[in-house]
Amino acid sequence: MAGQPEWTVWLLAAAVGALFLGVFGYLLASFFRDGRRLIDTIQNWPQIRRAMVEAEARSGGRYPLWFRLVRVFLILAMVGLLALVLWRRLG
Repeated sequence: MAGQPEWTVWLLAAAVGALFLGVFGYLLASFFRDGRRLIDTIQNWPQIRRAMVEAEARSGGRYPLWFRLVRVFLILAMVGLLALVLWRRLG
């Protein structure tokens, strides 16, 4: 038995270390990239919001009336079903 590990063990350890550093380097770079995009969005929010409002005004409103009615109906149905389930469980 030799005092030093074989060269394949050293090669495997170097590959695992490189993979470890690569993953953390990628994560760090993505944190910086996403943080920069968040900062740009916050700084440009007035222009973005203005463009959204102008596009909404050009299209005649955000959602048509039928879509808003269906959405309200679905929300009320979910609240009603939740109340029914709670009433049956606790009653």
